[in-house]
Amino acid sequence: MRVYRIAKGKYAQDLSGEGARLYGGRWNRKGTSVLYTAGNSSLAMLEKLVHIPPYVFPKDLKITVLEFPDKVGVGQITLDDLPVDWMHRPEHPSVLDIGDQFVMQSEFLCLKVPSAINPIDHNVLLNPKHRDFSKVKIIDELPIIFDRRLLKEV
Repeated sequence: MRVYRIAKGKYAQDLSGEGARLYGGRWNRKGTSVLYTAGNSSLAMLEKLVHIPPYVFPKDLKITVLEFPDKVGVGQITLDDLPVDWMHRPEHPSVLDIGDQFVMQSEFLCLKVPSAINPIDHNVLLNPKHRDFSKVKIIDELPIIFDRRLLKEV
């Protein structure tokens, strides 16, 4: 399986989930390490874009392509598993519970979850503490530049 992650260059190869542990995210509370990735490169761009203020042109971003065997454990959350308002902020407690339990139970290396931006597509949470995490390999790292048309106020 291939997944994609966009980060500042100095964090491009950091697969620790430390950022999510320090700040929390949609699928985890502070204190829980999770590596957020996307199922395709376009979704990775959209997921990064929603956090960039209008007219700010980020520099030194890299897209990291990760790969791991399809045979590793993959869990999946569908829209039917989630409350209707799961994508709203602040994060829904039941969504935070899903991510925290995914890491604590350590049954799966990765968990496919719907994207709040495009629920037809999925993000992939990786558990850095899972016994098979060493099978996650960086296979490519490329500079990424957003088309300026995407970075304007609508």
